Amino acid sequence: MGTRVRTSVATVSLSGSLEDKLRAIADAGFDGFEVFEPDFVSSPLTPRELASRASDLGLTLDIYQPFRDIDSTDERQFARNLVRAERKFDIMEQLGCDLLLVCSSPLPGAVRDDDRLAEQLHELAVRADRRGIRLAYEALAWGAHVNTYRHAWQIVEAADHPALGTCLDSFHILSRGDDPSGIREIPGEKIFFLQLADAPRLSIDVLSWSRHHRNFPGQGNFDLAAFGAHVQASGYTGPWSLEVFNDVFRHSATGRTAADAHRSLLHLQEEVARVQAAESDSRGLALFSPPPRPPIDGVVSLRLAAGPGDRSDLRGTLRHIGFHLVARHHDHDLQLWRHGPLTIAVDATAGTVWTAPGIPADLPVLTQIGIRSDDPQSWGRRAAALEVPVQEVELPGVERADRPDVVRLSVTDATSLDLRSHRSAAAWLSAFDVYPTPMAQWEQQRTLFTDVDHIALAVPEDTWDGVILALRSVFAMEPHEGLDVTDAIGLIHTRSLTLTDGEGRTTLRILLNMVPGSPSGNVPVARRGGVSHVAFSCADIFVAAAQLVANGYEPLPISTNYYDDLEARFGLRPELLRNMRELGILYDANADGEFFHLFTKTVGADLFFEVVQRVGDYQGYGDTNAAVRLSAQLRA
Repeated sequence: MGTRVRTSVATVSLSGSLEDKLRAIADAGFDGFEVFEPDFVSSPLTPRELASRASDLGLTLDIYQPFRDIDSTDERQFARNLVRAERKFDIMEQLGCDLLLVCSSPLPGAVRDDDRLAEQLHELAVRADRRGIRLAYEALAWGAHVNTYRHAWQIVEAADHPALGTCLDSFHILSRGDDPSGIREIPGEKIFFLQLADAPRLSIDVLSWSRHHRNFPGQGNFDLAAFGAHVQASGYTGPWSLEVFNDVFRHSATGRTAADAHRSLLHLQEEVARVQAAESDSRGLALFSPPPRPPIDGVVSLRLAAGPGDRSDLRGTLRHIGFHLVARHHDHDLQLWRHGPLTIAVDATAGTVWTAPGIPADLPVLTQIGIRSDDPQSWGRRAAALEVPVQEVELPGVERADRPDVVRLSVTDATSLDLRSHRSAAAWLSAFDVYPTPMAQWEQQRTLFTDVDHIALAVPEDTWDGVILALRSVFAMEPHEGLDVTDAIGLIHTRSLTLTDGEGRTTLRILLNMVPGSPSGNVPVARRGGVSHVAFSCADIFVAAAQLVANGYEPLPISTNYYDDLEARFGLRPELLRNMRELGILYDANADGEFFHLFTKTVGADLFFEVVQRVGDYQGYGDTNAAVRLSAQLRA
């Protein structure tokens, strides 16, 4: 491999004016862009001014698109289409752009004879070639006659003109369930352009799916890694470009979306390289290769921002679930709570939580997730290479040596992931006044929880896809199918991501819950009944629940109807149901195992805690119990 991948993005993928889009594309690090004709038509920039603006920003104009419906069974209409094409060539000459995207036609009058269609495309190619312009013919998934990439390539071959090639669009290929392996059979020099898009799996018509629900690579369910490996094998050397139609992106912050877009291409290149390595295939362009992922040991600490008025409720809840106040920071209003190996820092220091102007934070809120790693610096280098914001956190009184103790990665607007070395815990404790309880007694306290089972985060809709991409690209977290969970006050879209170590052990589970956000600051809107929570795992939930009650925990008032329904669905033993009812324990099961869980009341607007026990290989989260949980929390 030699030449690196050139990155490009269609202006339709971003919000704002064309001028705003170009600035964001350049700032994000792209090499070039596709100009979407409606963006150009609505812009006050003349073609020459647009070309000059792009040049000043260091961007190439890679393709002008789209040119629709060139072919026609009506010869007079085809003649008019050729005149229309000549006018586009005039514009492209002024733009300094030599490639035009030509789409297959979905119209009733589209040519349905391959020979005649090839003749018409040949005629267009002859006219384009006179102007120094090339044509990239693309099969729309909903084309009337040509709707597969193989068919489009057959037409291009039959037309047989050096100015005519094909454009491959991952959405049009993968949305139909087509096999992309045939791309390897197309000569790379005849693939004139490559457009990439991911997408969630949806059961809607392909046109609506395409126009409203595309994503950047790593945000959907398509196997773009295998797709990219086929493209590499073909010998294609042109830009990797993103063409994404997405309703949320059209009103999201332009700069943020552009940054996510560029990161998605870096992530995709790493994934394609992984597939190629497995195939012992080194053909194609030189792909981006970030630093590798070091191992992690799971979640060991959490930081909660709390206001002076809500810390009392939080303190009581922490005591009820078995945490003990053990230390206070020398200089800040920061308390340290411990339960076995787990630490929770409660921070009421003024200015801890950023909020948009005029929008109060809904406290308490989870602001940091501490993850143990022997090599935080490598994580920092990896995140920086993938353009995820990174902050090195130096601990007071500790020599930095050759690597930081804590590397902080911004994942959501409210919450960061902190990669912490083993030595950082003791060093951090040195900044606290430790209460006169010997360390040995801390460890002797009855430990109910083995670790953090999962963490649920509230994520505004306009940052949702970006958060998923950051977790997938940096940590290689595996996304699972999203769910729409209906409860007593509405509908929540939720999606889980998991990280598994080399031995098959799940070391990190994160649930994302989509909530409305503030247009001015992406601050999640409070949802009565809670959205964000932390779930602790235990070996025996009945033992844990009895201890929580002894600590002052009041079980949620779960409806008797719920337990009657459990008996009907699962045939559970009467004594088991009786114990579950008394302790407020909920239940789910599938072919892989069982799941027991209980919940605290909400603290503030959104936060609560959960205790879970997994039996067998159950990998879910008891989503069917969401409505019961919320109803009980509202009553409480």
